[in-house]
Amino acid sequence: MKCERIEVRLSGYLDRELTQQQRQSVEVHLRDCGRCREVLDQLKAAKKAAQQLDVEQLEDREWGPFHENLLEKSGRRLGWGLLLFWIAASGAYGLWQLAVSPSETLASKIVLFTLILGLGLLFLSVLSQRLRESRRDRYKGVLR
Repeated sequence: MKCERIEVRLSGYLDRELTQQQRQSVEVHLRDCGRCREVLDQLKAAKKAAQQLDVEQLEDREWGPFHENLLEKSGRRLGWGLLLFWIAASGAYGLWQLAVSPSETLASKIVLFTLILGLGLLFLSVLSQRLRESRRDRYKGVLR
């Protein structure tokens, strides 16, 4: 494997964020590549230096605008939930109207139905992936 591909993974390797296969490929490459071992040693030194920094911690009152209160969080969740419900209900109603409409040809019904179905399935797959990933997100509580 080329050094460029390994160098991209070295930080994840150091932080133990790689899959087993990725980790093993990095370890195999490191056995034979002195340059990448040197880069890894530099990353280790930088990580150690960063851990030894004396960083002043802010008091709770100093975080002010960064904290979200319960109303903001629940309002945002409720808003997204209602928006998703509206999209699903509108899509279902539109498909039902399309199915019972006598003025549309069968070909146009099939085209529109597959378009809407395809977009819906794409949306559901992205939503499913995001929900799955959010459970394993190590930085979920970190302020943005």
